[in-house]
Amino acid sequence: MEKEILDKYTKAGKIAAQVLEYGCSLVKKDVLVVEIAEKIDKKILELKAKPAFPVNVSINDMAAHWHPALNDKATIKETDYVKIDVGVHVDGYIGDTARTVRLVGKDDLIICSEKMLENAIKIIKTGTTVGEIGETIENTAKEFGFNPIRNLTGHNLGKYDVHAGLTIPNIKNDSKYQLREDEVIAIEPFCTSGNGLVKDSGKPLIFRWINDRPTRLIEGRKILEMARDKFERLPFAKRWIQKGFSPLKVELSLKELEAVNALYGYKPLREVSGKPVAQSEHSLIVKEKPIVTTSL
Repeated sequence: MEKEILDKYTKAGKIAAQVLEYGCSLVKKDVLVVEIAEKIDKKILELKAKPAFPVNVSINDMAAHWHPALNDKATIKETDYVKIDVGVHVDGYIGDTARTVRLVGKDDLIICSEKMLENAIKIIKTGTTVGEIGETIENTAKEFGFNPIRNLTGHNLGKYDVHAGLTIPNIKNDSKYQLREDEVIAIEPFCTSGNGLVKDSGKPLIFRWINDRPTRLIEGRKILEMARDKFERLPFAKRWIQKGFSPLKVELSLKELEAVNALYGYKPLREVSGKPVAQSEHSLIVKEKPIVTTSL
């Protein structure tokens, strides 16, 4: 890996780590979730980076892809499992990191997710197989008496690409794929006392450019242009565009853009049995001794 690229991945990772630490400090009783998201957005820009995706603030049985709308009234409760998932990029090079916060203190579910991540990182080096990583993560969950989320995975990180091809299941699997020197990956275990599967739940709050397509609405054309150019084809929040258009035109435009396969909408993902989920995540550059870019 060229030094310039390594430096950008490292910088993005350090900023993501700082932003995650800051974001977790904002989790307080009765605070609006949208206030947390807005402050995280601002902090990323203050640190001279850009969001690689809208911060996910997924609570309790909501495992991933939840982000508040502009005037959302959701607040934090003391017993909530609050998953803060932060993505930051520097010139397209991404740091992706997450942690679970609970105001009444860590319990075994949160400790389990952290240990799943820790144990996976311990075995990662050039040549480690995807199967070995998944088995380590699942075995750790089972030791705590929990289940990993079977249909959420770790992944490659590419330039301007949060999910860049390779998937790394959080369960035992038969993959013999060997990690390569300088490959950039995110290890992202989720655990639950529930069934261990997530399902789509509700309307998308996060979107991503897929294709330029004809659209009837002027507002739709403007949103698609923003998705391609301003947001650099990375995921963006509905909240980010709600300030510039009427609510009705936003709804109609997003619906049309999804229908013509111009935008992809990420539906919130909920654990199927309604049990709380904990998440931990770091980004790594694969070496004989991997570089954890998102550690402080």
